[in-house]
Amino acid sequence: MSTDIDSSTDTLPGAGPGAFDPGAFDPDAIVVTGIGAVLPTGRGPEALWTAWREGRPALVPYQDPYVRTQKITHFGHVPADLQQVSRDSVPHKLRKFGTAFTFNAVLAAEDAMRAAGEGWQAIPEERRGLYVAQDDSTELSVAAFHKALDQARTDTSPGMGADLTRVVAEAFGNAATFNPFTVIRALNNNTLALVSIAQRFRGDCAAFVQDAGAALGALQRAAFSLRHGDCDTALVVGAGSFNEPLKLAAQYRAGNLTAGGRGAASLRSFDAERDGTVLAEGAVALVLERAGDAAARGARPLVTVLGTTLRPTVDSAVGPAALAESARGLLAAHGVTPERLGAVLAEGRGTVQHDAAETELLRALLKDSGVPVSSVRPVIGTLGAAGPLAELALAPSLFAAGELPPIAHLETPPDGGTDFVTGAPRKRRIDSVLSLHSSFNGFAGALLAERPHLV
Repeated sequence: MSTDIDSSTDTLPGAGPGAFDPGAFDPDAIVVTGIGAVLPTGRGPEALWTAWREGRPALVPYQDPYVRTQKITHFGHVPADLQQVSRDSVPHKLRKFGTAFTFNAVLAAEDAMRAAGEGWQAIPEERRGLYVAQDDSTELSVAAFHKALDQARTDTSPGMGADLTRVVAEAFGNAATFNPFTVIRALNNNTLALVSIAQRFRGDCAAFVQDAGAALGALQRAAFSLRHGDCDTALVVGAGSFNEPLKLAAQYRAGNLTAGGRGAASLRSFDAERDGTVLAEGAVALVLERAGDAAARGARPLVTVLGTTLRPTVDSAVGPAALAESARGLLAAHGVTPERLGAVLAEGRGTVQHDAAETELLRALLKDSGVPVSSVRPVIGTLGAAGPLAELALAPSLFAAGELPPIAHLETPPDGGTDFVTGAPRKRRIDSVLSLHSSFNGFAGALLAERPHLV
């Protein structure tokens, strides 16, 4: 990662007194020392940052060999060549137990561990914590059965045919004999299982499900375990995919998807012409440590994770104002006022309803504070469990570059005092960032991070 902005430079907005007080080094602070990403924008956080800064969306026409539809126009697919690299990163004997998106998780974890430095590898396997967030994406999927039926119908070898037992075995990835152990592909902790085996984690662990809320829960648990000595390092992985026929159909019927009239620029967060979101897939992994441990082994902290907040929104009484109060409580708990924030990364899902509610939340939270708001959503689409981790992975680039990229395709922003960044990147020293998240499953929350305190 490139070097930080010189702290003596006060010419950028937000760099005045009180913008960032380095204070005393806190050895118990939770810092990120390694980042890995497998996303529609490519491999690594730098690819995501470049695409966001250039306003270059990674949303392409939807394509799947076993799903035929004219209703789903675009999707944030992980590029096919990168998907193959992910598959190749998993030991051959383990591949029958995984899925395409858990292969992405293994590669992201491998990259994060490598980025954390060689000293990290010396940590005993039983002291490595693993905290995984996974979408409710499972096998067997409708597409898996479709593929198995096709193979059964077309195979003319003796003993073949559309026998139900064989079709089930084929769909589970073990056509020769039905091995019950392959049922692991159908579980919501599949990512945890595959990463723990492939990357040798034998310590404290936990698996969370339910889109963006799962990632916030995994971060909370990782920080708790580090602070209480349950592990010496923590790998947090978020992975999933909306590319499953029943999930796609449910989002289409709910009216959440764009009609795709503007091609790759169809996801128009907060714009007056928005008409829905574009779903996506991917994986992000972060190595978390106590700052003192990272300093002792000579690792460079990339970002400090201050905290998260997460709450259900299924209760009609929990509206934008209440969610804004929850985010304000997170800021207050860490001595940050809205005015001192460097930037806010909004969800910006792109549906009429979600963006209207988030606009109200931002208005209540920021109250003309002048803090700029952007969103990476139009570039990578709506990720599930990987979403909050992807935005945390962007924080080091925000700190180093001294600018906040705009919301791509935003031509007519909402009125009401919130400073949405449009057009060109906003030059500004950024020492802290608040990212907002919500899920289709009734959870909403926020994540607060800051420039790391160096020894």
